[in-house]
Amino acid sequence: MPKIDIKNRDNIKEAVHGLDIFTKNWCMNCAETEKKNDLVFNCGKCEFSTENGGCLLKHFANSHKHDYPMSNFGSMGAQ
Repeated sequence: MPKIDIKNRDNIKEAVHGLDIFTKNWCMNCAETEKKNDLVFNCGKCEFSTENGGCLLKHFANSHKHDYPMSNFGSMGAQ
Protein backbone atom coordinates (compact mmCIF):
# COMPACT_ATOMS: atom_id res chain seq x y z
CA MET A 1 0.00 0.00 0.00
CA PRO A 2 1.44 3.41 -0.94
CA LYS A 3 2.27 5.82 1.85
CA ILE A 4 -0.19 8.69 2.03
CA ASP A 5 1.39 11.94 3.16
CA ILE A 6 -1.43 14.06 4.58
CA LYS A 7 -0.51 16.91 6.87
CA ASN A 8 -2.78 18.64 9.35
CA ARG A 9 -3.73 22.12 8.23
CA ASP A 10 -6.59 24.61 8.32
CA ASN A 11 -7.95 24.17 4.80
CA ILE A 12 -11.74 24.14 4.47
CA LYS A 13 -11.56 23.50 0.72
CA GLU A 14 -9.61 20.27 1.32
CA ALA A 15 -11.97 19.32 4.15
CA VAL A 16 -14.94 19.58 1.78
CA HIS A 17 -12.92 17.72 -0.86
CA GLY A 18 -12.45 14.90 1.69
CA LEU A 19 -16.21 14.80 2.29
CA ASP A 20 -16.73 14.65 -1.47
CA ILE A 21 -14.41 11.66 -1.72
CA PHE A 22 -16.28 10.00 1.16
CA THR A 23 -19.67 10.51 -0.49
CA LYS A 24 -18.44 9.09 -3.79
CA ASN A 25 -17.25 5.96 -1.98
CA TRP A 26 -20.09 5.42 0.48
CA CYS A 27 -23.38 7.18 -0.27
CA MET A 28 -24.39 5.37 -3.45
CA ASN A 29 -24.70 1.60 -3.26
CA CYS A 30 -23.01 0.88 -6.59
CA ALA A 31 -23.68 -2.88 -6.63
CA GLU A 32 -27.42 -2.46 -5.96
CA THR A 33 -27.64 0.48 -8.35
CA GLU A 34 -26.14 -1.65 -11.11
CA LYS A 35 -28.31 -4.68 -10.27
CA LYS A 36 -31.57 -2.68 -10.18
CA ASN A 37 -30.58 -0.24 -12.94
CA ASP A 38 -31.80 2.50 -10.63
CA LEU A 39 -30.06 4.67 -8.04
CA VAL A 40 -29.79 3.09 -4.58
CA PHE A 41 -28.28 5.04 -1.69
CA ASN A 42 -27.01 4.04 1.77
CA CYS A 43 -28.71 6.93 3.62
CA GLY A 44 -30.78 4.55 5.78
CA LYS A 45 -27.68 3.06 7.36
CA CYS A 46 -25.51 6.19 7.46
CA GLU A 47 -24.37 7.78 10.73
CA PHE A 48 -24.45 11.20 9.03
CA SER A 49 -28.18 11.04 8.28
CA THR A 50 -30.37 13.12 10.60
CA GLU A 51 -33.68 12.06 12.14
CA ASN A 52 -35.56 14.23 9.64
CA GLY A 53 -33.77 12.67 6.66
CA GLY A 54 -31.15 15.37 6.21
CA CYS A 55 -27.47 14.81 5.57
CA LEU A 56 -24.84 16.26 7.89
CA LEU A 57 -22.16 15.98 5.18
CA LYS A 58 -24.18 18.13 2.78
CA HIS A 59 -25.03 20.49 5.62
CA PHE A 60 -21.35 20.97 6.48
CA ALA A 61 -20.32 21.49 2.86
CA ASN A 62 -23.15 23.94 2.19
CA SER A 63 -22.83 25.97 5.39
CA HIS A 64 -19.12 26.80 5.27
CA LYS A 65 -17.45 29.32 2.98
CA HIS A 66 -14.99 27.64 0.60
CA ASP A 67 -14.22 27.59 -3.10
CA TYR A 68 -14.71 23.85 -3.69
CA PRO A 69 -16.79 23.24 -6.84
CA MET A 70 -20.11 22.11 -5.34
CA SER A 71 -21.44 21.16 -8.77
CA ASN A 72 -19.10 18.14 -8.46
CA PHE A 73 -19.90 17.40 -4.81
CA GLY A 74 -21.25 14.06 -3.74
CA SER A 75 -22.90 10.99 -5.05
CA MET A 76 -25.88 10.79 -2.81
CA GLY A 77 -29.65 10.79 -2.53
CA ALA A 78 -31.87 13.82 -2.17
CA GLN A 79 -31.65 13.80 1.61
